[in-house]
Amino acid sequence: MKKFAFLVHLRDNYRKDLGELASPLGLVPDPVYRFLLKNRPLKPFVWSNVTLTPGAKEPEGFVIMLPYSGRQLLEQQKLMLPLVMRGMELAKQKGAEIMGLGALTSPITLGGKLVANNPFVSVTNGNAFTAVITHERIKQLIGSCPNKRPVVALVGATGSVGTLVSLLLAKHNAGNNYLLVARNENRLKALANKMNAFENDSTVSISQNIDSIKSADIVVLLTTAADCLLKANQLKRNAIVLDDTQPRNTHPDLLVQRPDIRIIDGGLVSVTHLNCTRGGIGLPQGLSYACMAETMLLAMADYEGDFSIGNPGTEQAEFISTIAAQFGDLGFCVAPDHSFGQPVRNPLNLDALRQTFEIVTDK
Repeated sequence: MKKFAFLVHLRDNYRKDLGELASPLGLVPDPVYRFLLKNRPLKPFVWSNVTLTPGAKEPEGFVIMLPYSGRQLLEQQKLMLPLVMRGMELAKQKGAEIMGLGALTSPITLGGKLVANNPFVSVTNGNAFTAVITHERIKQLIGSCPNKRPVVALVGATGSVGTLVSLLLAKHNAGNNYLLVARNENRLKALANKMNAFENDSTVSISQNIDSIKSADIVVLLTTAADCLLKANQLKRNAIVLDDTQPRNTHPDLLVQRPDIRIIDGGLVSVTHLNCTRGGIGLPQGLSYACMAETMLLAMADYEGDFSIGNPGTEQAEFISTIAAQFGDLGFCVAPDHSFGQPVRNPLNLDALRQTFEIVTDK
């Protein structure tokens, strides 16, 4: 098994995330951090050591932190790209041979295209396994939907993950209504044509207007926008939202404003013995994001070279699915439902969860 690394950035804000690393850092107001760190190239550092096999006596992988918010990554890409490379150099120094690009480190590198074939580590953007896991959860939701021919809206459909999810749905899930939502009309039409080529009794429509998801029974969020929050009035009654975004495009207020809807955290994978020290990845032990799980799977399989770069295809989805099955004794399957990081033990009754967020909102 090769050692691996996974590159991340701050999930929420400086005060909250850095406070997990050292309590005094959580006392500094966020505006102060933003002012002090603007246009300053802070070095990436090891945020967490990772093990995933029982009895591991030393780290099998590392989470490496770019100490910037998602918004800063998008706004200062020219500054961030050299720091991504420094993160890869650090990964090599720690003994890693492959690195996954987490959250917005993937889109700012064009899905890894700008850092492929680098002299330090192999690269994967994690999108193949993310699409596999997302497709699997959508398939489950379709099967349990009261509407026997539900409308499934894919928001951000023409992105790297969205394109592959769309093709997997068209190939394996016939007889449904798919609504593709994105900004670029030409890309939407091209993707719809590819889906229609499967001729499986599904209907595929396109829209450039986010409000069109009002017709959807199932809404899947797959965008890379850092601040595109879903609104309560955009959702159909009793809709199910699968939020596969990081930073996420839903807010806990939605559960309070719309008690009829369900919001499920997307892209979560059970990895039974996964353990992260210190900062971790913002998930309970034993849970991973699918993009990180892809990195771990490739490391365990001793995969050579780059893997998911740009837009992965169905062949890569099938390959990583095979590897996941090979290591199925360690998990690598769709995780139990969570909503805003909290386990949902009864998916039909979210009252307790809503009350929790209602209390937080009131405060």
